[in-house]
Amino acid sequence: MDILAWNSLAAALIKDFDALPRPECNYLRLAFVDPDVRRLFTDWETTARTCVAYLRMDAMQYPDDPRLAALVGELSVKDPDFRKWWAAHDVAHKTCGTKTLNHPVAGTLTVDWEMLGCATDPDQQLMVMTAAPGSDSHDALHFLASWTRTTPSPATTPDLRGHS
Repeated sequence: MDILAWNSLAAALIKDFDALPRPECNYLRLAFVDPDVRRLFTDWETTARTCVAYLRMDAMQYPDDPRLAALVGELSVKDPDFRKWWAAHDVAHKTCGTKTLNHPVAGTLTVDWEMLGCATDPDQQLMVMTAAPGSDSHDALHFLASWTRTTPSPATTPDLRGHS
């Protein structure tokens, strides 16, 4: 769940990833230890449980991965919910769904998310978040996108027809 790359709209929506040290750019870690990211998820418990179940799946594939073990250790010490859900051994491999976010500036947004696999590297995935065209959430994404550019141009203006 390391965040390897992002666009400016993702940073405006979730977190300014450029401001984080690289080791902290991890979706699961942010969901548990960053209070701003934690508050972002309207249904934090469902999001967090799903993240733990994804991590459990990764742990089954890579049981000796030292970075994964360090992350599990850190979160086990810092969060009792993580400890409890990790011990449950639930596994998930969901590739799409809907999240409701409570953005501190843009308000409530409902986004559909999808994980797209990489044919040449199955360990990497791209998360795409979209909002229904014409919806309040779509308008909120446009609003956030306006923060991400100073001079709009075809090369830098994101195509927001429902995408983030």
